[in-house]
Amino acid sequence: MSTMTASEPSLDPAQWFAGNERRRSRRVPLHWTIYLACNGAGHPLRSSTRDISSDGFFCFLNHPVKTGDQFECEIVIPTHISRDPRDVAYLRCHAQVVRVEQPVDGSELGLGCRIEDYCLVHGPNVGPWITRPVPD
Repeated sequence: MSTMTASEPSLDPAQWFAGNERRRSRRVPLHWTIYLACNGAGHPLRSSTRDISSDGFFCFLNHPVKTGDQFECEIVIPTHISRDPRDVAYLRCHAQVVRVEQPVDGSELGLGCRIEDYCLVHGPNVGPWITRPVPD
């Protein structure tokens, strides 16, 4: 077991970036499913968040987007109310891309997105509206 010296970094993650953080809200490392309706995609794209805050989220996407693009999305939130894995809530939101990180290995783009508007939807028969076919 090693002891911490004055030159070693703090073991408290809340202090790692103290003073350097520009965001207004604390990010939480949550890997939740997200559906994004991007222009030109033809159908909603499924991804996963890396982290979420009250202002936005970061996710990865294999679809060309640029800073300023706007889209509708649904973040699938597990409720843990029952043992049924289908018991979830949906955070339906309008979001805007504020940062795009280009991959160095040719994998998916990293997207920093700001949530512009949202509503929370929950119920036993509620499913993701963004993935449903549009009625004629």
